[in-house]
Amino acid sequence: MSRKPLLDGGGSRAVLIGAGTFHDPELPDIPAVRRNLEDLREVLTHPVHGLLTADHCQILADPADQAAVGVALTAAVREAEDLLLVYYCGHGVLDDTGVLHFALTGTDAEHVGFSAIHVDLVKRMVGSARAKARVLLLDCCFSGQAVTVMSNRRSLALGQLDLTGTYTLTSTPATALSHAPLGARNTAFTGALLNALRMPGPLTLDQIHRHIDQELVGRGLPRPQRRSVGTAGNLTVTRGPIKPPPPPAVAELSSRQGLRPATSRSHKKAPSATAKTGRALLAMLPLVLLPGSTYAPEAPDSFLDATRVVAGVWKDDGNRNNAADSSYNEDVIRGLLALAGFKRDITFKKVAREDAIRTLVSNGVHIAGTLGITASRESQVDFVGPLASARLGVLVRHQERGVEKTSDLSGRRVCTVAGSTTLEYLKNEMGVMITAQRSLGDCLTRLYQHAVDAIVGDRLTLAGIDLAEQQGTKFVNGIRFGPRESIGFAIPKGDHDTCERLRIALQKYVGSKDWREHFSERLPLKQDFLEAQPTLEQINEVSCRASAAD
Repeated sequence: MSRKPLLDGGGSRAVLIGAGTFHDPELPDIPAVRRNLEDLREVLTHPVHGLLTADHCQILADPADQAAVGVALTAAVREAEDLLLVYYCGHGVLDDTGVLHFALTGTDAEHVGFSAIHVDLVKRMVGSARAKARVLLLDCCFSGQAVTVMSNRRSLALGQLDLTGTYTLTSTPATALSHAPLGARNTAFTGALLNALRMPGPLTLDQIHRHIDQELVGRGLPRPQRRSVGTAGNLTVTRGPIKPPPPPAVAELSSRQGLRPATSRSHKKAPSATAKTGRALLAMLPLVLLPGSTYAPEAPDSFLDATRVVAGVWKDDGNRNNAADSSYNEDVIRGLLALAGFKRDITFKKVAREDAIRTLVSNGVHIAGTLGITASRESQVDFVGPLASARLGVLVRHQERGVEKTSDLSGRRVCTVAGSTTLEYLKNEMGVMITAQRSLGDCLTRLYQHAVDAIVGDRLTLAGIDLAEQQGTKFVNGIRFGPRESIGFAIPKGDHDTCERLRIALQKYVGSKDWREHFSERLPLKQDFLEAQPTLEQINEVSCRASAAD
């Protein structure tokens, strides 16, 4: 697997912030926080295997107010040229509106907005850094109060922390407890991170994530959530193993029972009603940055790092003899993979549309494009999309003059693909005689044999076939009906790292001149073209949601 160059320690800076003791009795102490800071600094500044020098890695233990944090962050942001690493361990606190704050020693749980660090402040500072790579490490435990404001907001914190060029990892879904095992030297997540750093390496951030995920899930703890933006997931930031991992403390077994952090106070007051209903203490665990881990051998490297990619394209997107190229499929796959950083060989394998899912699941291809995005397909594969969206349309023989509008289809013989969403719509909504074939290529043959009067499918695909047929068919511009179908690229389910890299590449692609050229030719009508182009929000919503939900 190819690696990114190791970052330059001289141009890198780290700020390690930890809040383990609190004045407010509603925020329990976390004794392991101070040891987290010490151990992480030791790994990062190791004289042989670390990347940073001691004077480039600053610790802020139990900062009392925002000013102390601001001074340290400002200096690091100004000086970092290669890597900026910001680590926080403590309580992640939500205010009454659900906005994330990072608790400090003096934080008042009743007045979060005035006494904790607003997430936007950290975002602005980290986002303004000129560093080539920016990594935010967040190890936030909470005291067990997860109130109704957090219900069904599994990715709230991830969304608030989405910064270009960063690598983000949270310890748990938003409604789960983070763990600081009683008597253990470190919190659960940072302990797993340190174990990874002490193993042979260096590895990339994505590989570190897989190691941490394996360790925490293996101990019965919640699965960490991650988001990679840009190419940060490929970074390696340590130079190798530090020392053999220490044996786990006996008391660490308490983590299996989900115990909350220990506290030295015996006089904690009960949480107020306002605290219970107005905010939540959110467990957000670190954003990884540090390589050097063992990771599960069964977790494969991304196919984007292989020497060759096999891409599935459809047999029926060329002419009826399958002699032509698969219309725009090969072009869009090339464009997407190039923007995802793949510069090597691509082999195109023609696959029947009805065999696409089976071929992906059986590893016959690495990626298939393009395919309609449906809930049933998402249960079996991951999608990156939408690449485009289109309503249903009609293709007829070139000399046909009797089909100009939707009502002209009444009583006609139409052909579509068996098992498609188009077939289901025609059965339920249209008064037509339906012939279902194995592929659109078979429908073309039936059309030329005068066995059917028209082919019905999404306008995007039919317009491409019309281009390939070279005057043998006619795409009926005046017929546009039914629901919009979104198409995208399908990949085998479970490789979330690859899916995220392709999602970012797709956002670049749909805003490029290549996308406009491909689809302006394919969809000459302005209305079709405007409907086809997805927004960045739609791509974020649809892409990788199957694997993210696992």
